[in-house]
Amino acid sequence: MKPSESVPSSVHEMQNDDSVSFLPGERDLEQVAFCEMERSPSVWDHTKEWFTARFVPSRSCVNASLRRHIPLVDHLSHYSWKKDLPNDVLSGVTVGVMHIPFGMAYGLMSTLPVIYGLNTSFFPVLIYSLLGTSRHISVGTFAVTCLMLAEMINNHQFQFASYVSVEEPESLSNDSLVSNFTVYAPVDGESPVEVEQKLLVAITITFVTGVIQLVLSFFHMGMVNTYLSDAVVGGVTTGAAFHILTSQVKDILGIRFKLARGAHFFPRTWIEIFRHIGESNPATVIISAVSMTIVSVVKTHVNERFAKRLPFPVPVEMGMVVVATLVSSLANLEQRFSVRLVGTVPSGFPRPRLPVFSAMHLVLQDAIVMAVVSFALNVSVARLFAKKHEYRIDPTQELLAYGVGNVFSSFFESYVLCAALARSVVQEASGGRTQLAGLVSCAVVAIFLLFLGPLLQPLPQAVLASIVLVALKRMYLQVFDLRTLWHVDKLEMLVWIVTFASVLIIDVAPGLLIGVVFNLFLLIVRAQLAAMALLGQLELAALRVNENLDTSRELPSTKILRFEHSLFYANAWRFKKLVREMAPLPGSKGCSGDSSRLHHLILDCSCISYADTAGAKAIAKIVKEYQAAQVSVHVCHCRESLLGVLQRGQFLQDVDKRVLQASIETALEDVSCGNYAGEQEVIKC
Repeated sequence: MKPSESVPSSVHEMQNDDSVSFLPGERDLEQVAFCEMERSPSVWDHTKEWFTARFVPSRSCVNASLRRHIPLVDHLSHYSWKKDLPNDVLSGVTVGVMHIPFGMAYGLMSTLPVIYGLNTSFFPVLIYSLLGTSRHISVGTFAVTCLMLAEMINNHQFQFASYVSVEEPESLSNDSLVSNFTVYAPVDGESPVEVEQKLLVAITITFVTGVIQLVLSFFHMGMVNTYLSDAVVGGVTTGAAFHILTSQVKDILGIRFKLARGAHFFPRTWIEIFRHIGESNPATVIISAVSMTIVSVVKTHVNERFAKRLPFPVPVEMGMVVVATLVSSLANLEQRFSVRLVGTVPSGFPRPRLPVFSAMHLVLQDAIVMAVVSFALNVSVARLFAKKHEYRIDPTQELLAYGVGNVFSSFFESYVLCAALARSVVQEASGGRTQLAGLVSCAVVAIFLLFLGPLLQPLPQAVLASIVLVALKRMYLQVFDLRTLWHVDKLEMLVWIVTFASVLIIDVAPGLLIGVVFNLFLLIVRAQLAAMALLGQLELAALRVNENLDTSRELPSTKILRFEHSLFYANAWRFKKLVREMAPLPGSKGCSGDSSRLHHLILDCSCISYADTAGAKAIAKIVKEYQAAQVSVHVCHCRESLLGVLQRGQFLQDVDKRVLQASIETALEDVSCGNYAGEQEVIKC
């Protein structure tokens, strides 16, 4: 620009100066730019920017959160609608049809009317289908949790009597529907008030169980199931299966007596069965025998034998329910032969209701047991299918799904959800790919609840009991696991037997506790019985354990020992004892003469994954003791944790630091040279 030209002093002068030309829209842009330069960020702008950066999630963050907390969203992102949807629909319909007879049967097992088992086959399944990480398990009712719930209801029923506000009208019979309550078809001649008490106990336990599982999920306590070993779970489930069989015998035989719930349920109930066996109903016994035979034959010789040829398993349980209902209705079995029926099955969904919050402390202990057991059973089934189909489940997310499902369903007259292996196998075998199959099964159960429930009122209870007994066939056969455990690990077999016997003789919850405690006790016993292996040298310079030394040899005047367990206060004494026995000091009782005199001791610590202060002191004591007897000691293959304890505690500060070697091979080189290998520093393996 030339000096003679004047420069406008402001934007206003530029706007009024015709000599300054603007392109279309350029004047407006210039004004906006000038305003932005004049205006500095305010405190509100800084606050808004800080709040947005920290509390307003981005779209990618929202998507990731949805995929993590609602796994079905993640599954559907990789979903092949043309290929997978027909399989999920077929699987969902098949499992939904299974839910109906099993929901009714397990509902009766929990000492509640059948409608509450059907509710549990719908509401918890709906939640788990959205939040669960397993693609194949079928949750809902299960025999073990229903049996445990029956025991808990028996223990707390009369404690909830004060929470039933309406007195039972005298004019109402046991077959009546009480409009003030949401109970139907009382079980075993109980009054509607007693059924209401039981229902309050059930939904309160379910709510507290869900809260406990949510708390465990919040603290990422998904590893809680690791304390239940396979032996403990096998003993509990097998013992519970025999409890279930015992509880169903009276319905199979058609005899009436009050079940002896609580401690020693198994022996007390069988005493009552043999006392009343002469009162068996012949018609009921025939119905039970025919039902068990048909269901067992179809499941074994059709569904299992032709599993690869059938598109889906034959729903023999539902077919048996339909046929038995028709026969009972046409033959009027209740009036003519005194056959007990399931009674009224109302239609529609239940009205929401609250658990008894003021009584939660009464059921807290039982709810903790229920939360842990149901979680362990669910995860064990989920891992079975995850391993087979090569995907991972998240135990913490599973806890969240179970917790939300139990809390939500407790408001709709349902009880604790649990995965059933039989239904899960059917869901997987019929082609289920994702939990969309669970949503389809919910639709099937919903149709039944809304329209078809009252049609099953003439169904004999003996048919449902027969279905339960046949369904537990796998659990009865777990007794033969003892044969495998005998050959694999006798201590694990002992855990199985102790847990099974405790559940069978005492009860499920005490038996579970005894099994866990006994298993933990055996861990200490295993540590105290830890082995010490004597290693020899092969021709190819490999090392071999002393139990098979036919092709290996010991080096002269050298002992190579390996302690095969973690080293801590419980077995430090055994470590020292075994070293002294297997590598006797010169002049000691175990040393026979100069030809066998010990000159070199090599301690292989590769199996010591953990060592506490007592373990480190034991190693230091052995080193000093043998060095005082003119025996060179090498400690090799030390893990980082063991080295850290030895160094931080300065347990080897008084001995030559060259005692620590990287491997057995470097120690053997020193032994072959007859001295230590120079000024070598401590080597971390």
